[in-house]
Amino acid sequence: MKHRPVAFLFLILCFALTTGCWDSEELTDRVFDLAASADLNKDGTYLTAAQFIIPSRIEQSSKGGIGGEKPYFIGTGSGKSILEAIQKSRQKLSRIINRGHRHNYYIGEDLAKHGIKDLLDVLSRDPGNRIRMDILVVKGNTGFEALQVPYPLEKIPAIAPIKIHKAVGGITGTSYLDFMIASSNEGSSPTLPVIDLVQGDSSQRTIRLYGRAVFNHDYKLAGYINFVESAYRSWILRSISYLDVEENIPEAGGSVGVVITNFGSKLKSSISPENKVKMEIELSGVGHVSENNTNLDLRQQKNLKLVQNTINQKTSEHVLEMVTKVQKQYGVDVLGFNETLNRQHPREWNKIKGQWDTIFRDIKVTVHVKVNLKSVGLVGPPLQFKEGDIKK
Repeated sequence: MKHRPVAFLFLILCFALTTGCWDSEELTDRVFDLAASADLNKDGTYLTAAQFIIPSRIEQSSKGGIGGEKPYFIGTGSGKSILEAIQKSRQKLSRIINRGHRHNYYIGEDLAKHGIKDLLDVLSRDPGNRIRMDILVVKGNTGFEALQVPYPLEKIPAIAPIKIHKAVGGITGTSYLDFMIASSNEGSSPTLPVIDLVQGDSSQRTIRLYGRAVFNHDYKLAGYINFVESAYRSWILRSISYLDVEENIPEAGGSVGVVITNFGSKLKSSISPENKVKMEIELSGVGHVSENNTNLDLRQQKNLKLVQNTINQKTSEHVLEMVTKVQKQYGVDVLGFNETLNRQHPREWNKIKGQWDTIFRDIKVTVHVKVNLKSVGLVGPPLQFKEGDIKK
């Protein structure tokens, strides 16, 4: 009981020390960076840019106020280094930059080919950068151009790539972290999502999710895999939520489209005394028929089995083509084979990891896809065929 006054005074002191505003920067003294970019100029200097939000214009547009005015502006800076370019952009701003809300960072293709070591060093040292940020390569263009492309469905264009990526079954907010993790793992090479700028329905350009950019160990762009190829890679790595597949069914004179969900992936490795590695990839999923352009009544089990077997066989071939492309054309492991071998054969991995890039090119890979078609939709036979033309 006699210690209560002392404890009470100590509690009051704690409250005094932990309450109040310790940050002298007011909100009106800050500018929020929602997206940024970095490019390599022709003279070897760097160009950085950022998309800054204008809160007052967002409030006006939500209330039906002033129209035609963008709720953001773009600031730029050039310099011999990334840091100098950022500093030059700060010299034009009346407020302190806050990067806590940054969603995307665009990298121009020329800079990606040149190498992004310096950029990654600046990003990783700045505590103001979010770990859950997406870095995207702009195929055939500059990051600055990507920042300037408006998107009609979003007030802030920086939000568009995130929602597009989610809408096609991808996982967002992880590419920066995934890149750093892959860079630190022995034998792995990093990748980044890719966008390109294409012509929309009108004369205005729009943003399209293209696929993935493959980087080598020097953090230089080695090449691209397209949207479908990157989806197969994500299937192997279990980082996809759904995938649309359409295959021609030769026996039925048409194609069938399937939406695949509930993905599974198993990798089984083996290694010979001569350090010859084999990798068996087993991919699984649940399919739902979304389109039937054949004359098959898919309510019949034999017809459904025919479609299922054809899709599994052809998808297996397509996945193997993607793997072979990565092996032979780029020669870097972005498929997680190194992690599989390390996990399943740790002793052998320690012996060969120093030659992994050479060994990776010659790995014998087999792919088995098993998609189980669970649903054919509301109708079995296609409605565009007459009753006599339908194959039961």
